[in-house]
Amino acid sequence: MLKNLRKRNLTARIRQPADEFWDRYLGVRTFGYHPGIGGPGEREWYMHYTPSSYKDVFAVLDRAGVGPDDVVTDLGCGLGRVVFAAAYRGAARVEGVELIPSLIAAAEANLASSRLKHRDIRFHARNALDHDLSGASFLYLFHPFGPEILGEVMEKARDDRRSAGSRRPLRIAYVNPIGESILNEADWLRPAGDMPPRHQWFSNALQYRTGFWESTDI
Repeated sequence: MLKNLRKRNLTARIRQPADEFWDRYLGVRTFGYHPGIGGPGEREWYMHYTPSSYKDVFAVLDRAGVGPDDVVTDLGCGLGRVVFAAAYRGAARVEGVELIPSLIAAAEANLASSRLKHRDIRFHARNALDHDLSGASFLYLFHPFGPEILGEVMEKARDDRRSAGSRRPLRIAYVNPIGESILNEADWLRPAGDMPPRHQWFSNALQYRTGFWESTDI
């Protein structure tokens, strides 16, 4: 299995040279894959892990206007590509939340070797439902779990914010938004645009639509 994983990562690095450049520049290794768990209709449906291209991540961060006043939280952060990209873009604090031990351990190792290790970057080995979302100003989701858990996470984000008396708007980017109806039906969120898949030359990275939402509970 380890041999197959290494072969998969090597192939991706060759076929996605821009992402290989950014990994090297930031001093991290964020190519990887982890199989999903469960399937549609099941509560414990967790999508497989594979990172978005840096170009797509930067485009999402720029579209959302992430800047030096933001606290960015990536739920299902995997090896940390979005976390490092947001820190590079200048976010005040960036958090990565990941349930799978091997992925979070690798993300921590990336942080230790990264040129961004002195930034305010934090990785948390926990379920998204156990993470305090009251301080987040930007929430990034790459379809990490099914609609049932997504709905619970959105309810928790609302409740955390209300309990903390947060007056700060929350923006959400949902890549591959299979459960977007959950966000559309949340009475404290409103749609804030859409980004279609972006074609990239010299890359076999998968492309997905991204939906954006923002809070109205302020």
